[in-house]
Amino acid sequence: MSALQLFALALLAGPPRAEVAHTVVLVVIDGLRPAEVFTGAEQALLGPVGGVENEEGLKARYWRESPEARREALMPFLWGTVVPAGQLFGASSLASPARVENGARVSYPGYNELLTGVADPRITSNEYPANPNVTVFEWLAAQQGFAGQVQAFATWDTFIRIFNVERSGLDVRAGWNPPFEAEVDRSPAKDTLDQLFRTTTPMFGGNALDALTYAALKESLKTRHPRALFLGLGETDEWMHAGRYDVALEVTHRADALIADLWNTLQAMPEYRGTTTFIITTDHGRGHGPVAWRDHGAEIDGAEEVWLAALGPGVPPLGVRSSTGLVTQAQVAATLASLLGLDWKAQNPGAGLPLPLAPDLSRQLARGTVATWSSPPAR
Repeated sequence: MSALQLFALALLAGPPRAEVAHTVVLVVIDGLRPAEVFTGAEQALLGPVGGVENEEGLKARYWRESPEARREALMPFLWGTVVPAGQLFGASSLASPARVENGARVSYPGYNELLTGVADPRITSNEYPANPNVTVFEWLAAQQGFAGQVQAFATWDTFIRIFNVERSGLDVRAGWNPPFEAEVDRSPAKDTLDQLFRTTTPMFGGNALDALTYAALKESLKTRHPRALFLGLGETDEWMHAGRYDVALEVTHRADALIADLWNTLQAMPEYRGTTTFIITTDHGRGHGPVAWRDHGAEIDGAEEVWLAALGPGVPPLGVRSSTGLVTQAQVAATLASLLGLDWKAQNPGAGLPLPLAPDLSRQLARGTVATWSSPPAR
């Protein structure tokens, strides 16, 4: 049958049904600029301006002549697995910019926007009290098939307020709080992790280390199998604020490796294999130039710029997206729900629309991308 005949049949049948995931994982790398994601290490910051201690060693690890080689050296899982088998938004040069809608351009307002689909003008700082807005995770926990199947692990203790744990009752393990101290079921690994959370020197106040938080999540997966999972990694933002571009690149590389490990771990489990979709993004951008790269906020040009990636069922393999027009952080909540076959906008009409993950059918046929999703090989 010719492509034209297939197209005619498809028009008669109506639009294709999107694949539905059984599980969705939302991973946020705090404050990671699109500049590093799309072009890798910035040459101007690979020396004293970037607070670099070992310039030669840093360049050996992350400097390459082409932006394509630099970005893959920095984030090999994103560029070697996610982009070829999924999608990436935020390439302004390809008419596919991604931005935040909140005017504060700091973390709490950004996470509220990500998790509710609405930029709340009341939330303008990280000191805002318990979130008055219901997040898509809180809503999911009340849906059929999700009771007790929603979890969040985050390095930043502010997520207790962002998810409003007192109201929502969500299972949120955040900050330096020992992640398993409330559990009756003990194990040597849980005891060790709790002790590490209690005794590790807190470098960033209420923001724990990425590796410890991820280790807690992975240990939890041995007994808990959530269908909606949040992972918040915070060290990238902290080290950029500290003016240490060398360490920021290293923790970005390690964050990419943690995400790869989580993906491969879930793909090795029958409960998740081939039915799990990842959304990977950031909560805000940051400035440009020799000073502003350290910071973000309402007055910082560039702090509104973000990026969004997705991989798994419901995400056709379209790679780096182009000519999509502006997409926003406010579209993530509805996207997460839609990947699970649910309608967040019916609950929250003011929320952003789902991301345009599936282009219209004629474009899919023209590109030959109408196909059932299969898991890419582990890398």
